[in-house]
Amino acid sequence: MKNRILVLGAIAMALSLTSCRESSDTLLAYDYDDNLAFGEGYTSFGGKYEIAWNALNQYYSLWDYEKQHGLDWDSAYAASYPKFAALDKRGTDNPVTDKELEALMNEAFSDLHDGHMYITFLNHHNNNSSVMVSPSDLRNANRDDMRISMMYKPDISKYYLAPANGEVVVDENGQPQTAFYSTIVPFMMYNLMHTEGMGYMWVCDQIEKYSALQKPTVEQLEKLNALKELKKKLADEDLTLSSYNTLVVQYAYLKVPGLTVINSSFPDEGMAVRYALLKGNIAYFYFSDFSLNTYLTESGMAKLDKNDPNLLNHVQGISNVWQAWFNAIQALGKTGKLGGVIIDLRGNQGGSTSDFPFALGALRPSGGMLVGKERFKRGTGRLDYSTPMPAVMDTYPDEHYVVDDQPIVILTNCRSISMSEVTALSAKSLKNAKIIGKRTWGGLCGLTSNSNNTLNYSGKIGVEDKTPVFAYCPTLALMTNDGQILEGVGVTPDIEVDFDVKQFEATGKDSQLERALQYIRNGQ
Repeated sequence: MKNRILVLGAIAMALSLTSCRESSDTLLAYDYDDNLAFGEGYTSFGGKYEIAWNALNQYYSLWDYEKQHGLDWDSAYAASYPKFAALDKRGTDNPVTDKELEALMNEAFSDLHDGHMYITFLNHHNNNSSVMVSPSDLRNANRDDMRISMMYKPDISKYYLAPANGEVVVDENGQPQTAFYSTIVPFMMYNLMHTEGMGYMWVCDQIEKYSALQKPTVEQLEKLNALKELKKKLADEDLTLSSYNTLVVQYAYLKVPGLTVINSSFPDEGMAVRYALLKGNIAYFYFSDFSLNTYLTESGMAKLDKNDPNLLNHVQGISNVWQAWFNAIQALGKTGKLGGVIIDLRGNQGGSTSDFPFALGALRPSGGMLVGKERFKRGTGRLDYSTPMPAVMDTYPDEHYVVDDQPIVILTNCRSISMSEVTALSAKSLKNAKIIGKRTWGGLCGLTSNSNNTLNYSGKIGVEDKTPVFAYCPTLALMTNDGQILEGVGVTPDIEVDFDVKQFEATGKDSQLERALQYIRNGQ
């Protein structure tokens, strides 16, 4: 038996429900710090799990899909709740460690398929340290190209050189017709957070080491508390370049490997973009994340600091690169000389849907492009979903040349996530497009702000770093035109190609890009 609370208007009524019901009568406000919803989680591990179970039961968009994959949410409760409740019986002389809590959370939530979701519990036995589980990270950890796609970013600099690779077209003055602009900040910050033995990972290891001491000294306790503070601050989603550099100075005495000052001349809003015109008039474009609209639209620019010269230079650089790629396609297409287009989404972990008109949408007719179907959570019951409806993405609105005869290639790998996957799925419907590389991450379900929470009964659960339970939860389910959900699976390439590390290191040749060029030139 599980006790729930029903809130409807001003009426509160205690209910007792069996654990075998697929529909819920509860209506709790899980989208903000409501004590009625989260109160029990401040003092109880069993309470935390029950909050997460109930909130997901009410908010999650994929329960029918999960059932098809063998996940029985009621049976999951029966198996997991007693294990979390057992932690509440531990005495103060045997506190629950973050590592123990993480292992139990991994066991409880690893079967969920949503590719964006992560769930955080605050460990009230350990200074409210944050313990997180990401089902998609667990699912993809052993992918054959995971390590490779994290280590090697798209780099076509060797293709500028002749005669070694010599793919980039040169003008009459011998200058490559290529534009390039990037900032190293995102990659530096990523490495700081994810490299074993450095930065964030080193801090976590040290916390575990000092937490295991039976009789720590005062100095060791002080260092442990400092490490926990630093861990939380490094994981802050709102961490800016300036606040990061402040942390470097503040915690220099901890001697954290890799925790060094980043040159402040790089703007916080950094992204990497690359364009090159390759032999045969093939227009190549790479961008590191879907935030192009920030640099290419008036509404996006309005959010930026116009008084920062470094930022303005960065914005202009990104704008120039995209414009060079788009202009080349227009000029060559209108004169019948365009050989093909390559959009490189390897390592691109997604971003704003507003970018679609500047990527694949720049090659399609104005008026929008059908991506697939989408549905929303429209009730508190576990299976209360809307009827699937067309999912349409905006395309480039102004008059432009449409690439419908020349080949288009989308390059993907397992770190192509979210909007990268939506783009790849969209390309699947085009007769002149191919996906080449490796299968994508498996996170196509959409997320929006919680402003639509009361309409869709879905969205983020709780307030991160504040409520005892937080879940980054999808707002809608996206499916293919024939109704398939690809969450936790990803978009399968039309032509699967491994990234040849040895070849890349020896010659600079990119095996996946080479296969794209072969397809565009030979049709095979």
